Amino acid sequence: MLKQPLHKRWLVFFSILLMSSLFLPFASSAAERIPALSIDKKTVTWKHLSFKGKEFFAQLSAEIELISPLESELDAAFIPSPQGVPVAITKFGALVIDTKISVKSIFGKIKLRKIAWFDPVTLSAMQYVRERRGFKDSEKTYRFTDKGIFRVAKKPIGKDEIMQPSERWSASNEEFYPYDSEKKDCVNITAPIPVIYLISALKISDFEKPVTICVFNKKKTVYLDIQKEPSEAFQLNHIEVKGDKTIHKNTSILAEVLSLKARSISSGQAIDDFTLVGLQGDLRIYIDSESRTPVQLRGDYKSFGEIKLNLRQMVYK
Repeated sequence: MLKQPLHKRWLVFFSILLMSSLFLPFASSAAERIPALSIDKKTVTWKHLSFKGKEFFAQLSAEIELISPLESELDAAFIPSPQGVPVAITKFGALVIDTKISVKSIFGKIKLRKIAWFDPVTLSAMQYVRERRGFKDSEKTYRFTDKGIFRVAKKPIGKDEIMQPSERWSASNEEFYPYDSEKKDCVNITAPIPVIYLISALKISDFEKPVTICVFNKKKTVYLDIQKEPSEAFQLNHIEVKGDKTIHKNTSILAEVLSLKARSISSGQAIDDFTLVGLQGDLRIYIDSESRTPVQLRGDYKSFGEIKLNLRQMVYK
């Protein structure tokens, strides 16, 4: 048998190496060590954001409120967990981000509510609630602990209970989602909705390289990569309320754009069902760099395709 020339053997070797890298794109990205955040909560200037968006088959609106609760209110809100030590309030206190989403479509009207209690400096979640009304009514409460996340799910039984507060719903079940490698890789684990707070707190330049955080997404903790994309022209059209002054902003800006991509901690593979303010898929957030405020949330809603939620009102602290 004739031997191949040396340069041809090297060419074959590098071809095999290249093909291997194409078929194993996530090998180096799994099991990363995600450092702790240190956020300056004073940089977040808003306390209420209102968004609206409309496509041919669906109309969405979202009200996002940032609240500084009293300690007595926290004690009353938190549920106990039968496993693990619940994440406690630190010296930095706690914030609550309360999001109410209304969806009108050809199938009817649905109301969603998502509430997260979290540390304003590390973003670490203490508790998270997802509520759904109008179709498949349910309320799911997640208590974050050092061993995993404890969930209590409630559903109404019959038409009479549907009209009642969730505290009176009869059907209830509990489940505990233990951490696998997540706790080792993630110093802090948060819920999806505090991401809006994070984006308002950090400088746009912080996202030149991907900022990766650990987020609990329904049943599993995932990596969420947030990265700056090329800026785009954007038309502002919203009201700003500061004290007793109201300003209507209607001007063109060069908006900063952030992309949000979720991936598995164990394999690094992309995750498509990560949800933020009811939106999934190719998630993008447009930012007014002057105020560090999100002015548009963009993503897919169910089977209706892409929806753009535009800022309609911002209330300053």
